[in-house]
Amino acid sequence: MDQKFFRVPFASNGDTQAIPETAASDGSVSYPSGWGPDYAKDPAADANAKPVEREAMNTVLNAITGAIRQYQTNAYPEWITTANNNGAAFAYDAGVVVEYNGALYLSLAGNNTATPGADATKWQVYIQREATEEEAIAGEGSTQVITPRRLHAGASYLDEQLKTALTPYLLPVGAIVMWGSETPPDGWLELNGQEFDTEQNPKLALMYPDGVVPDYRGRFVRAWSNGSTIDADRELGSVQSDEVGPHSHILITGRFGTRADSYGPQEGALHQCGNSGTSLAAGRIESGEIQENTGSETRPINIAAMYIIKTDLAESENSGSTTPTALVISPSAVTINAGTTRQFAGTVLPAALSADYPVSWAVSDPTLGSIDSNGLYSSTAGKSGTQTIIASLSTGLTATATVTQHVYLTTISIGAIPAELLAGNTYAVPVTYSPTSYTETVNSASSDPTVATLAADGTLTISGAGTATLSLTGASSGVTASITITATEEEVPEIYLQIENNLSEISAGGAVAQGQARNALGLGDLATKDSLSATDVNAVPQASATLGTEDLNTVTSPGRKFQSLTSNATAARHYPVALAGMLDVIKTTGTGIRQIYYPYNTTDVYHRYCVDTATQTFGAWEQSGGDFLAIANNLSDVADAAESRENLGVSYTISTDVAPTDATGYANGHVWYQTEA
Repeated sequence: MDQKFFRVPFASNGDTQAIPETAASDGSVSYPSGWGPDYAKDPAADANAKPVEREAMNTVLNAITGAIRQYQTNAYPEWITTANNNGAAFAYDAGVVVEYNGALYLSLAGNNTATPGADATKWQVYIQREATEEEAIAGEGSTQVITPRRLHAGASYLDEQLKTALTPYLLPVGAIVMWGSETPPDGWLELNGQEFDTEQNPKLALMYPDGVVPDYRGRFVRAWSNGSTIDADRELGSVQSDEVGPHSHILITGRFGTRADSYGPQEGALHQCGNSGTSLAAGRIESGEIQENTGSETRPINIAAMYIIKTDLAESENSGSTTPTALVISPSAVTINAGTTRQFAGTVLPAALSADYPVSWAVSDPTLGSIDSNGLYSSTAGKSGTQTIIASLSTGLTATATVTQHVYLTTISIGAIPAELLAGNTYAVPVTYSPTSYTETVNSASSDPTVATLAADGTLTISGAGTATLSLTGASSGVTASITITATEEEVPEIYLQIENNLSEISAGGAVAQGQARNALGLGDLATKDSLSATDVNAVPQASATLGTEDLNTVTSPGRKFQSLTSNATAARHYPVALAGMLDVIKTTGTGIRQIYYPYNTTDVYHRYCVDTATQTFGAWEQSGGDFLAIANNLSDVADAAESRENLGVSYTISTDVAPTDATGYANGHVWYQTEA
């Protein structure tokens, strides 16, 4: 829609007047009463009639448009100071947002009379700007809000930071470990020569491009030589068959006998012989054999285990959190009646992990209440305060919620009010609250604040005549009580002027009363002046400064002007003579003027006229006095000499000049004569 933007409030530079905050006894304009009945009366017929003052209209419209402009430019009202509220601190309800010293503040409590910024328990800086990604990650701001997208960005950043920190301690894709179970974990494959999907496992495919893992079953693993002379020239991952290294067994063979061997020479590995003196040696042969090893291989003592390899799927499956990342309490903040219960719920995120991580509950102040293992909070009857609900997981993750605990009202009773309520007065009304130990805020309301208001302490303020319904309500309990009152304007008795006071009663009534009295006597505005200006009496104004170098064709405003310098009075500037002097400008018609110029030090007067000042159509200057003869001219300035002579009765003149030689040289009215020698 189209709207009027008040760049400046109405009458910002106009005339204004003070309008009282309480009803005036004489019926004059006030904020509670507005323009009363006297302003609707006919001034010509009623001495009590009052004119609507221009200054008062300017004041009201200035106040209204100033307040509107505040909302147009700031969207929030300015904080009401005690000076704004007739010397009393204004009490704000909880949840109200105001602007103070260039910042926005949110009221945290009802009946809040504190100055914004002075008490953090009363006012909080109003949070209305979304945090940037950098602010969300830094975690230092207190005047920004974390939105879901900023939370996601921050969580992603922390995930990357955590991954970077843990990567050096994690097994990469392709890592081979021994596994003591018949079933590998998710994302791992047994090294049995099986195929794998190279598209789903791109990192593993870099190691095994053919899509087949090695077969480690039934084999010992030997460290790769990688340039060593031991087991040289082996390829990484190559299979080596079994082998027995070279070795030997000693077998003694040869001829064995004596010098006198009755048996003859013997051969063999096992012989025993002996002799006795010179007896003939005797010998015998004993036979034996080397036993065969019956095992199928050569091996040490060992234990069986499965070799498994990590795939890309193990990394993707474990990329999600294996422990909860967040714990959310609902509700996060609540106000309750002392002695009642409230159920809280803790939500574990990701939800898939909730079964493995039960929520534990605790409170910060056991004197205010307790909470069971299921999150049911039981508040202590008669105890008020602020309780913190603490939910935690075995991982150390915690979350909190706030309980504002009040002793709620059960009844409110408003006592009797005075029979007569007069505007401009305050009254004490008895108000009973039950229980008396209540701690919740009591809010007051009025159907017409211009008539009356009722404070929580029972103070009844009557501002104007009329009817209003007043109520008191518990801010949390909703318990309420109300009354309807009717107020009237106080009647001022008629006061007669006393002769001995010499009308001082009117003087005491102020400027408005004096103005009304003058109007009643038919005295105009000039009656109050000690001196009169040209404007007051519609006279021609007289200039207070000399003319400069202005062209007189441009000097068209009515009034008396002065030219003090002869050097400025030139023909080029349309002066009649080159003399300093005085100029009168007289308005003759709507567009015409007459100029009269009086040179100083002479009695000459010049005048001219202009039919249209817009086009500067001036006539020629004429010297006043053209109907008389100047002495200094010796009659040379007569218009018609012959007619002048006739008017003087002198028909002929006598000349002593030489007479003309013929008739053509004679002029009418002359007689010539010649003196004889």
